[in-house]
Amino acid sequence: MSESSIHFSVRHIVHEPNPPHLPYREEHFGYVNLPVSIRPEQAALVLVDCWDRIIVESFQERAERICAETIRPVLEAARMADMVVVHAPSPPVAEKFRQFWPAEAADEEEPATPAAPDWPPPDFAQRRGEWAHLQARRSGLHQEQLDRIDRGRSIHPSVLPQTDDYVIATGDQLHRLCRARGIRYLFYVGFATNICVPDRNYGMRAMRERGYALVLLRDATTGVEASDTYPTLAATSVMIHQFELRDIAGTIASDAFLAALEGM
Repeated sequence: MSESSIHFSVRHIVHEPNPPHLPYREEHFGYVNLPVSIRPEQAALVLVDCWDRIIVESFQERAERICAETIRPVLEAARMADMVVVHAPSPPVAEKFRQFWPAEAADEEEPATPAAPDWPPPDFAQRRGEWAHLQARRSGLHQEQLDRIDRGRSIHPSVLPQTDDYVIATGDQLHRLCRARGIRYLFYVGFATNICVPDRNYGMRAMRERGYALVLLRDATTGVEASDTYPTLAATSVMIHQFELRDIAGTIASDAFLAALEGM
């Protein structure tokens, strides 16, 4: 690697004793830190669904604080290091920022709709008709508010795209951009850790399946919690654990990421 490489280590979990001479018991399972050296032009910072409006008030409070205090310094440092910056704010929001779409996405065709499987039966598979009771649904009492927020939603002002950034709406667009620029490593920040970050088609599971090396900045994200997990943000911690365990991504703290960029 050249002198302009970024040097850091990423955290994973391996289900075996650490150190290895200890008994093979869960209380001895620990983290493994792997050293990584990459050139900044091989990497992109991906900001997932960094919205300015969210109906969950407590979640929005955390997300706004993370955007302003954690993601923004990371974003500015990535730009200074000439790392590609990609905003992935969901298709409806991305449409509002078409001037930032990569040229590689301009001629993208709509993917063909896959044929429906013949089993299970369609009504059962989609929880329709007599099977509708199998799917948990919102009450509908907040639908008007949800619709109003969806229509007015944009990217949070603390992390808005700038001239050399890109905005993408789909995983195919992200893949085309990465292929055109020779990007192999994707650093992920954004929301929510247990919904959009893993499950969007530009999210971590989909891009890991495409073969990219992923790194999650674990303090630059948060998940949507429930009453029993909210006090400790346990749902977020469990999701990060899953990424580290299942070889979806290594993780790093934002201050370590910033220090690696400063040390180039």
